[in-house]
Amino acid sequence: MLEKIKNKLGHFPFYVTKRMGFSKLKYWLIRAGGILLAFLLAGITCTLLKPGSFGLFFSEMIRGCFDFSDISSIIDLLVTFSILLLISTNLTPTFKMRFWNIGAEGQILMGCMGAAAMAKFMPRDMSNASVLIICLLTSMILSTIWSLVPAIFKAFFNTNETLFTLMLNYIASILSALAISQWIKSGSQSFGVLFNGVFPSILDNTGTLVVIISLVIFAGLFVYITKGKYGYEVSVLGESIDTARYIGINPKKVMIRTSLISGVVFGVIGFMIVCGIHQSFSPTIVGGQGFTGVLIAWLGHFNPMEIALFSFLSAVMQQGTTTAASAVNISSTQFSAICTGVFFFIIIACEFFSRYQIKMHHKEKVKEAKEI
Repeated sequence: MLEKIKNKLGHFPFYVTKRMGFSKLKYWLIRAGGILLAFLLAGITCTLLKPGSFGLFFSEMIRGCFDFSDISSIIDLLVTFSILLLISTNLTPTFKMRFWNIGAEGQILMGCMGAAAMAKFMPRDMSNASVLIICLLTSMILSTIWSLVPAIFKAFFNTNETLFTLMLNYIASILSALAISQWIKSGSQSFGVLFNGVFPSILDNTGTLVVIISLVIFAGLFVYITKGKYGYEVSVLGESIDTARYIGINPKKVMIRTSLISGVVFGVIGFMIVCGIHQSFSPTIVGGQGFTGVLIAWLGHFNPMEIALFSFLSAVMQQGTTTAASAVNISSTQFSAICTGVFFFIIIACEFFSRYQIKMHHKEKVKEAKEI
C-alpha cells in the first residue's frame, strides 16, 4: 500500500525541479531583492526590540559604515571587508578542486597563536620590525601545518576532509585556550595589548596596512585562480580526477600544493589579526570569520568578483548593525550576529529559489493516492 502511494506521489504532494532558461537578469534581480529584504528585516527587528527606532536604525547604520568625516570608521569597514575577502578567496582554489576545507577558522587561529607567542616571548629590546618578521614566519608555519595535514591524509588515504578540517577547528581552539592558561598565570583568557610586534600606524590606524596587504594578496590569488597553469590544474581536478590524470596532472601534487598555498595565506591573515587589528590574542579572536568565509565563497560561486561583492555586503551588515544597535541601546554583538545570520539565510534561500522551483503534483494523482 505504502509503496503504491510513493509511486503515485513521489513521497510528497509536491516536488522540486530545476529551473530551465532562467536569465541572469532575473537571477540577479532575485538576489538584489533578497539583499534588500535582509536589510529591511534587520530594521524591522530593531523596531520590534526598540519601538520607533526604524529610521534611526538605518541612519546610524549608514553613519557607522560611510561616515567620511570619521576616517577610522571607513578603515574599520575596509578591514572587515578585506579580511573576509581574503579568507573566502583563499578558500576558492581548494573548493574548486572539490577539497571541502571547513577548517579556515582553526587554520587562522593557529596562525594567530604563533604570532602572539613570538610577540610575547621575543626579547623586549628586539626591534619591532624583527619581531614582526618572526611573528609572520611562525604564523605561516603553524597555519600551513594545520592546512597540510588534512590534505596529505586526503591525498594518500582518501579521508573525509570535511570532518577532518572541522575537527581541527576544535583542536585549535582547545590548544589556544591551553596556551593562554599557561602563558597568563592570572587566569585571564586574553593576552592584553602586545608590547612589541605591532603594525605601524598609517593614517593614525594600524588597520590601513592590513587593508593594503590584504588587497595585494587578493590580487595575487585572483591571478592564481583565473590565469595560468596552476588555476587550470585546480579546475580540471575539480571536474574529474580521471581527466586530470589522463592529461598528465598529478592530483596528489595539486591537492598538497594548493593546501600549502592556502595555509601560508591563512598564516598571513592570522598574523594581521593579532599584530595589526587586535594587537592581542584570545581563543575567540577570529570571531567566526573562517566560517563566514566558507559561506561567502559558496555564495560567490568561487568567482573572485562575486566574492568581493558578498564580502563587502557582509562587512556592511556586521559593522552597520553593530553601530545601529549601540545607538538604540541593544546588545550590539548579539544583534549584529542575528542580523548577519538572517542575511546569509535569505541569500541562500534566494540562491535555491533562483535555481529550483517547487511544483505540486496533479490534483487527480493526489486524490487517487488518498483513495489508495
